[in-house]
Amino acid sequence: MRTLLQILTIAVLITGIFSCSGKESFTVGYLIPSADRIRFVTEGNFMKERLQELGIQTIIKEAEDNDALQLEQGYEMLKQGVDLLVIVAINGNTIAPLVREAMSRGVKVVAYNRLINNTDFDLFVTGDNEDIARLLCQAALTRKPTGNYVVLAGDRFDRNGFELKQHIDSILKPHVDAGRINILYESYIERWNREIASFEMEQVVSAHGTNIDAVIACNDDMGIGAFQVLEKYNTAQGVVITGQDASLNFVRGVYNGDLTMTIYHPHNTLGYQIAESISLLLAGKNTSDIANAETFNGSATIPTFKIKSVAVTRENLDEVLIKSGQFTVNQLEANN
Repeated sequence: MRTLLQILTIAVLITGIFSCSGKESFTVGYLIPSADRIRFVTEGNFMKERLQELGIQTIIKEAEDNDALQLEQGYEMLKQGVDLLVIVAINGNTIAPLVREAMSRGVKVVAYNRLINNTDFDLFVTGDNEDIARLLCQAALTRKPTGNYVVLAGDRFDRNGFELKQHIDSILKPHVDAGRINILYESYIERWNREIASFEMEQVVSAHGTNIDAVIACNDDMGIGAFQVLEKYNTAQGVVITGQDASLNFVRGVYNGDLTMTIYHPHNTLGYQIAESISLLLAGKNTSDIANAETFNGSATIPTFKIKSVAVTRENLDEVLIKSGQFTVNQLEANN
């Protein structure tokens, strides 16, 4: 958490740079894949709140997981005269023409969470996939050091999905080679989708039976989908099931002991961090002063800001999610 002195220092710095930038007001456009992606909606609201405090207006559009609609919304924002686009890309490839058009107009572009491929832009803000993979695998390996594993990775055309799978493979390899772990099944899941994950789990049960010890699911929706299939066969009890995003339904499962662990990306911290990075970019600050890493996207090396996340289990749920105000006990007990 930032101290009051740190917050005031950032505010003074940004105000001072804006006063030298020669522009009185800025507008930011934020493109979200869908209103159903609660994490991005929540973080976007915190971003908007902080930007408003800094005197920057925000336009938010949700695209119903339709990449053509997201492109259309982005071009409309350019017509409206936005100064910067924050894009959670539905498709990291098809969004590239919008990014090139924005950059050609002098509009800055920030890719949020999902990398945009094969074009240059200003900043990539993301989690640390290597660390997330470590936390997911650690949750399984500490509880089930031997047995049958299923790995449900994200969308292979989303760099996050691809990178997570690579890191998970690397971490599990010595355990597989030693014969302690048997990977029953592993697959990328298109759009990180619950229904597709459920379908894949049905195929696993059909082919291999229900002797499953751990499901490393790379987001909450896929973890819930896997749990629902195993629950249908009365074999969910005792299976390690992971997730990512700390969605309310998954956290309820952790609270009740049905699910094992989710990765929490502190929404207010992320929203405020990206808002402050945006403010500095708009004020002309060099991206090298904002970034703490670099990412090659196929044609350019993009300055990157990586944010650490937190593993939430039943043991630390109260400290991380309830005491912080993310959820209340009443919310977690609502369906009990």
